[in-house]
Amino acid sequence: MGILDNVLGNVKSNLEYKTETGLTSTIVKSAENMASKGKPNPNACPKCKKAAPDPRPKFCPNCGAALMVTCKKCNASYPLGTAFCPEDGTKLG
Repeated sequence: MGILDNVLGNVKSNLEYKTETGLTSTIVKSAENMASKGKPNPNACPKCKKAAPDPRPKFCPNCGAALMVTCKKCNASYPLGTAFCPEDGTKLG
């Protein structure tokens, strides 16, 4: 997606320039939204897709979905999506 990021970056730069010369900032925000699409948000809840605060809680404050997974061997907690425990190699999830 490097080419797409470059194109969207150029569009954003051009829109920022045009904003300074009279266009509204709404167009710039739209370009930012387009640039962020396709990039996963590491703090987004997998259920409701809303951003979770940092540090990441164990459960989503918006819908209650689990955001962490616990290793059955050592009881350490890791962000949802972690495949193996970094401490002991146990498969998570």
